[in-house]
Amino acid sequence: MLLHGGWAGAEAYWSTITDDLERSHRVIAPELPGIGTIDEPPLPTFGAYAAWLAKLLDALAIEQAVIVGNSLGATVAWRFAGDYPERCRSLVMVNGYPPPVYPSGVRWLVSNTPVRAMARSNLAQLYGREVIDLAFHDRTKVPEGIVRSLERFSSADLDRVLDIMLAGEAPSAPPKARTLLVWGETDRTPVLDKQGARKMRQALDQSKLVTIPEAGHLPQVEKPAEFRRALRDFLKA
Repeated sequence: MLLHGGWAGAEAYWSTITDDLERSHRVIAPELPGIGTIDEPPLPTFGAYAAWLAKLLDALAIEQAVIVGNSLGATVAWRFAGDYPERCRSLVMVNGYPPPVYPSGVRWLVSNTPVRAMARSNLAQLYGREVIDLAFHDRTKVPEGIVRSLERFSSADLDRVLDIMLAGEAPSAPPKARTLLVWGETDRTPVLDKQGARKMRQALDQSKLVTIPEAGHLPQVEKPAEFRRALRDFLKA
C-alpha cells in the first residue's frame, strides 16, 4: 500500500514505480481523503486516517500489507503501523517523520492567539511553489500534478493541515514491524533532514536506513531505479 504526501495525489507520487511493482505484488495506492486534493474535506486526525486505511483493507479482504508512505503519507503510515500492528507486515518511511506531538499549551496558543498566523506562515514554507527548489534535486523531474497543486494551495488548505497536526490525539505506539527508512539525500525542505532519519533508525529496533544520492523529497520520482532496488531488497529480506 503506497501512501502519497500532501502536495498532490497518488499518481504524482507513485507512477514511476507502480508498473514495476505490479509485476510481483498487488499494489494499492489510495487517494487519501482531503490530502493533496481540494474537492473533499480531510479527516480530523492521523488516527482517523489509520482507521480509514484499516477499513479500506477490510473492503479489499486484505489481512496484512506492507505500508509505504512518503512525506505526510509516511506520518499516516507510522500511525497505522502503531494502531494496527497486526495488519502492518512491514513499514517503509520515505522522507517522512512520525506524527508530531505538541503540548496542550502549544495547541491552545496556536488555536486561540495570533501565534496561529506564525504557525501558518511556517507551514506555508512546505506548501508554496518555493519549496520545489528545496525538495527536488532536479527541477525537470517535478511531477506536473505537484506543480498544479502547489499553485492553488490556499490559506484554508494550510489551516486544514495545521488542524490535523494540532489535533492533540494520544501518541501512537512505535511500530513493531520491520522498518525501512529511505531518504533522498538532497532534500532541503524545512525540518526533514537526513540527521533526523538517522535518529529514527537508532530509535527503532528492526530498522534499516538507505540514502539515495542526487534525490530529494520524492526519491522514487527522481531516482526510481535506485528506490525500487532498495524496496525490493527490503522485501526479499
